Amino acid sequence: MRNHFLVIILISCALSVYSQNEAARDSYQKFSDSLFYQYKTELDSSLKSNDRQLIVEAYVNLASFYKKSQIYTEAVANYTQALKQNNNENNVVLVQIKNSLGEVYIELGNYAKALEYLSTALHISTREKLLYEKAKSLRLIGSCKEKMGNLNDALNFQQQSFAIYDKQNDLLGQAIVNENIGSIYEDLELYDKAYFHFEKAYQYFKSSNNEAQINALNNLADISRKTKRYDASIATTLQVLDLALKYNNAHQIESAYKDLSKAYALKSDFEKAHTYLLKYQNLVEKQFYSQNFNQLNALQTIFDTREKQSQIDLLEQQNKASRARLMAIIILAITVLGAGLVSFIYLKRKRQIINKLQAYKQRVLEAELENKAVKEQNLKNEIQLKTATLSKYSLSISQKNKLIEEVSGSLQKMSARKRMDLPTKINELALQLNQHLEQDNEWEQFMDLFEDIHPYFSKKLSDIALQKLTATELRLCLLLRLDLSSKEISSVLRITPDSVRVARYRLRKKLPIETQEELVNFMLKL
Repeated sequence: MRNHFLVIILISCALSVYSQNEAARDSYQKFSDSLFYQYKTELDSSLKSNDRQLIVEAYVNLASFYKKSQIYTEAVANYTQALKQNNNENNVVLVQIKNSLGEVYIELGNYAKALEYLSTALHISTREKLLYEKAKSLRLIGSCKEKMGNLNDALNFQQQSFAIYDKQNDLLGQAIVNENIGSIYEDLELYDKAYFHFEKAYQYFKSSNNEAQINALNNLADISRKTKRYDASIATTLQVLDLALKYNNAHQIESAYKDLSKAYALKSDFEKAHTYLLKYQNLVEKQFYSQNFNQLNALQTIFDTREKQSQIDLLEQQNKASRARLMAIIILAITVLGAGLVSFIYLKRKRQIINKLQAYKQRVLEAELENKAVKEQNLKNEIQLKTATLSKYSLSISQKNKLIEEVSGSLQKMSARKRMDLPTKINELALQLNQHLEQDNEWEQFMDLFEDIHPYFSKKLSDIALQKLTATELRLCLLLRLDLSSKEISSVLRITPDSVRVARYRLRKKLPIETQEELVNFMLKL
């Protein structure tokens, strides 16, 4: 039984590591060059027509495309441009854009910014009696609150949204909110209520032949598994797998393999659990490379488009300057022919004016070129952003490896020399190692990098802790969040594995964690 329990833990850990980016993959859409150029062409055309309504619509379409492709910085930029062009003239469009911005910031994990836009959208839709937009704002605020851990507030907002959809007899809206409410009850571990709402959502999606039925059915399987009805969970998950294969939904296929592996592991059928785990890992790996390739292709396409646009703008400016110079020459020639008796002073002044005009246009062109160069550099900086993050730790690892090589060389020399004051030499090496290990800047770099990757983790942890955590306990929490083993943690903190186990025991007492829940799983949920 102990071996079985260890296998279940190992499978669960592996699944949790591979499922960290599931939310992102769920909303991911393969980048389409044709769609991108279509929306870009529509935007350029609308800007030339100077039709404000068409410009707003074009910016919104392009922003929505970027959002589905997970290029969130460009999505935010285009939604912001749409807001400026709308200029508060169309309240319906204004609320829709702010709701979309809220969705983007929820995906980015910036819940404070998301609530800022969603609250404004709710205020405007309430004032203007825009019921559908108000229902969506309430639903998104509820989702945001749920991700922030405010489950009671989240439930309240979702119920308000459902009431509007119910009054408007909007069955699709009701189904979406039912699924959200079921998710909240699942977080509250009220599984009967969660199952009831997931079932209602599934029945509607199934009757309307909506692909969303896959996710709803998957939620029902999760509830069965969490209530230890493993056979029912497996049967339902197999239905999910069939539907996912029918719709060619890669994310749901991954999820089905993962859930089947969990269920079989809990049933102690480790052979099948391992089989589905391997299928899940293989599919995740393929999707990971496919997703990164498509995002790289998207960034390259955007960069190439902007570079070409810069070249076109430059040529247009050059043509304008050429036409201006030609017109100046023609005017000058007509003036000379028509006024042959004009004095030398007049001609000199005329030439000075022309030269100043050309110099001014040249300065304008140079300023525009500098502006284009800055924009292109910003794009390159975005592409290099992830590389900069990794380089912080590459240097640290290199320094450690160099120190280890030096210590190894010193030890080899010591072993070859018979007459040597070994205690003194060993103390020198130990002092050298301790001086290197006592550098605090590595932890500062680690904390900065950790906050970049997992924003709000430390704040959430401090908010829910029953007692104030010490600096050492906070470091232990960060390492647990990275899913490190006790042995690995002891190496990082420079303590014994037994000390790590004692520290973990004391840490559990300071956290609102269930007796049966794993400390690592608790950290991964934050």
